[in-house]
Amino acid sequence: MKSEVKKKLDKNFAVRELRNSSIDLSVLKRYKDYAKTLARIHNGIVVLSDLTANWSYTYLGAISQRFHIPSDENKLEINSIWEDFLLERVYHDDLTVKHTLELQFLNLVKKKNDEERFKYQANSILRVEGKDGQTIVMAHQIFYLNTHSTEFPQLALCSYTILPETEIAGHPRNYILNQVTGAIYSLEGNESKTSISVREKEILNCIKRGMISKDIAKKLGLSINTINRHRQNILQKLRVRNSHEAVRIFNTVHQEVTDKI
Repeated sequence: MKSEVKKKLDKNFAVRELRNSSIDLSVLKRYKDYAKTLARIHNGIVVLSDLTANWSYTYLGAISQRFHIPSDENKLEINSIWEDFLLERVYHDDLTVKHTLELQFLNLVKKKNDEERFKYQANSILRVEGKDGQTIVMAHQIFYLNTHSTEFPQLALCSYTILPETEIAGHPRNYILNQVTGAIYSLEGNESKTSISVREKEILNCIKRGMISKDIAKKLGLSINTINRHRQNILQKLRVRNSHEAVRIFNTVHQEVTDKI
C-alpha cells in the first residue's frame, strides 16, 4: 500500500503539463551516458527517471550482485519512475523518511528559479536487505536535471552507493544540500523516525558499553528475562542477527544511542 507521502509525490509527477511535455532526445542520451558512467565508476546503482514518460533507465554497478540481480545484467528499463525492485528491499522506516525528504526537496526546488534549482541535491541513508538477509547500509542521492525546458521537473537522477562506516559522527543523515553554498536543509520533523523505543535505546547504549544482560538488568532495575525480550525485539526491528550488528546499524543510520542514561 502506498504511503500518503508517496501519493503526494506521484501526484506532483503526474500533472498534465509535465506528462504532455517531452525531452530532447540528445539531452536524454547525454544523461543516460552519464548515469551509465556514474554506476560504473562508483560500482553502485544509478536510476535515471523520465518523469514525462513515466519510465526509468537503471544502470547496475558491481554492488548489484549483492541483491540477487543476475551478474550479466548491467541495465534495466522500467515502466515506472520508481525502482521498486530495490525500494521493496528498503526497511520501512527508512523508506518513509526517504519519501518525506524527497517531497520536501521537490517543494523546495520548485520555488527556485531556473538558475538556482539545479544546485541542490537530497541525501538519505537507507538500510537495504541483500542476499541471505544481510543488511546493507547505503547512501542515496537524488538530483533534478536541467533539460532546458519550461516544464519542471522532467528528469531525476538517483544514485545508491555503499555508506562508509567511518562517516563523521554528528553529520546529518537525511538532508538537502546546496552544492554551491554548502547550506544544509535538515529534514523537517524527526529525521530519525524509528520503531525502536526509548527503553530499547537505553539497552542498545548499554550493549555498546560492553554490558551483559545481567548488568543491564541491574542498572535499569529490570529482570534478565525482560532485558532478553527487549534484546530480541531490537534484533527483529533492526533485522539483524546479533547485538553487535544492532548497535552498528542503529548508530550508523540514526545516531541516537548516547552515553546520557
